Amino acid sequence: MGKKPFRFIQVGCGARAEMWDKVIFRNNDKLTTVAYVNRTIEKAKRFSSYHPELNILYFSDIEEALRNVEADGVLMVTPPDVHKEQIATIAKYKLPILAEKPLTDTLDEAIETMKIVEDANIPMSISLQFRYLPVSQEIKRLCETRELGKPGFGFFGYFRNRNGMRADLNKYPLKMVHPMLLEQTIHHFDLIRYCYNSEPVWIETHTWNPEWSMYAHDSNVMTMMELENGMRVNYFGTWTGGYNGPKEIMFEWRTDCDNGIILQKEPFEDLNKAKMNDPEIKSCNLPDFKAFMDDTELLILEFADAVQNKKPVPCDGWDHINSLAMVFASIESTEQGKRVYMKEFLNRNGVKQRQK
Repeated sequence: MGKKPFRFIQVGCGARAEMWDKVIFRNNDKLTTVAYVNRTIEKAKRFSSYHPELNILYFSDIEEALRNVEADGVLMVTPPDVHKEQIATIAKYKLPILAEKPLTDTLDEAIETMKIVEDANIPMSISLQFRYLPVSQEIKRLCETRELGKPGFGFFGYFRNRNGMRADLNKYPLKMVHPMLLEQTIHHFDLIRYCYNSEPVWIETHTWNPEWSMYAHDSNVMTMMELENGMRVNYFGTWTGGYNGPKEIMFEWRTDCDNGIILQKEPFEDLNKAKMNDPEIKSCNLPDFKAFMDDTELLILEFADAVQNKKPVPCDGWDHINSLAMVFASIESTEQGKRVYMKEFLNRNGVKQRQK
């Protein structure tokens, strides 16, 4: 007989939780949910009603769910400001955790949370699912194989007028400090680390909030960084762009190598490449893929498999904190108006660096 489905307690029943629920139940031979938890119990009850034949339990309190339900892991789809408290509760029950990013909204708290996880000796992954996009995998491959030569520099541009009041989006970023950095740029910094397979040497960032922004704090981010492999990367990201037409996001990630370029023109697809003297830039063949759903599916399935087979989990907490540290180094850079050197910053803040 094959293995039984991996059993999740899902904590959080907001907008993002709908996607996670769909991913789990379209893989019901490998995954299942055994309880929903939400402070507003009516929301947890509503999720349970999506699967009436399973009689899934629902709770308003995490600990009550942990005491009364047998599970293999916990899926946390909650805001970062409650993660430490929730993880401390889960750690008492020794259950593996898959948590939405960012882990917390301060670096100190993220490190304290990882120490709770380590003391409990439980695995924890962070949902950096964009690593699993075919376009990300191909950029990483092209850089590693040097098919177009040695990567030298890059530009990463993300332009969006994000309506934070939309019903399908979480509302807490509207009041966050540095919402763009913590909620969006964290993904982009992580992809830069992941696809270029290199850590930042230094980072310089300036953030600000346009006068028409609906966000309480800075929604624009401009960064220059140098990586250990010698690359320089220029980043610009905004949630308060000056255009709100049918194409919500305008995107370009360009990597210049010593014998060609890699050019991504859409956030989750449309990858192109050309050698130095090619007459035209050609599209890369990528498999059909539904962003957010298919990449999330690959992540959660790998997490479940790793836990069941006692392997290292993907996107582990310290790996995530190395990307999160870039965000907080950027905050220090913009607040103090200086270049931040990452090794000194990581050592000063007690961040365990990624081992290659």
